[in-house]
Amino acid sequence: MRNDSYWGDKALLDKVIFKPIADGPARRTALETGEIQGYDLVDPADTQALTDAGFQLLLRPAFNVGYVGFNQAKPPLDNAKIREAIAFALNREALVTAKYPEGSQVATQFQPPLVFGWSDQVPQYAYDPAKAKALIAESGVTDLNLEFYYPSDVSRPYMPDPTANFEAFKADLEAVGFTITPKTAPWRSGYLDDVDAGNAQMYLLGWTGDYGDPDNFVGTFFRTKQPSWGFDNQEIFDALTKARDTADLAARTKLYEEANVLIMKFLPGVPYVHTQPALAFAKGVTGYVPSPVSLESFATVSLG
Repeated sequence: MRNDSYWGDKALLDKVIFKPIADGPARRTALETGEIQGYDLVDPADTQALTDAGFQLLLRPAFNVGYVGFNQAKPPLDNAKIREAIAFALNREALVTAKYPEGSQVATQFQPPLVFGWSDQVPQYAYDPAKAKALIAESGVTDLNLEFYYPSDVSRPYMPDPTANFEAFKADLEAVGFTITPKTAPWRSGYLDDVDAGNAQMYLLGWTGDYGDPDNFVGTFFRTKQPSWGFDNQEIFDALTKARDTADLAARTKLYEEANVLIMKFLPGVPYVHTQPALAFAKGVTGYVPSPVSLESFATVSLG
């Protein structure tokens, strides 16, 4: 409800009703039938149809990362050449082009370019199946069986269709000689628990930032030892701790740029996408300004 006693400019709407609708197709139907005037987490497959039907599509700035995680406590992911082989085997460009909405970009590191400390000097792992096969041969590893975990019953901004991502990457990996065993579980009743406990060997996951600091991305992932990653790299831990504890912004930026290079050389996983999540609104909605962290003000919103 609008606070009519507010000292500043009054909100334009009398009230805003938030209606939970867990299912993506049901959200779209509710907008199309006029039950609601807008919704978040638009399925990328729906964006063109909604635009063609005259609805408004707004994009949040890219403030997330989707990645394939490696648990190095589970061989052969402790082998650096195998990790590199996987990185070169994954056709991230094709997946992002085919399955993600306009404005999405292929990730080169575990934080989006919007956040300071992003580096243009990180090692690149562009799609190269021949190089992946060569690295496998150089590794000396003969057991190329991998358990690949992906979640069910969930759609995230960085992973709107986990099954499609899994199937695309599975095909890429099998094409260079890996044998993939699928493992899946519901997002909130098994999947996250398995990953956090270190039970998953290789897995799909991601992160949407809480605030605009690299410690909320690479620090969250790699500043301390964690079961989900299964590695102990003191050089990376120390680099991220020093960057976090440095007060001067220019110095912090340089330290995080250096840390991102270290991380992508070590390759604890393969970041593959930054997305601009879409919101859909009826024609008459005006004044809605998307926020990278979903902290939007409704005071300026009106219905025409």
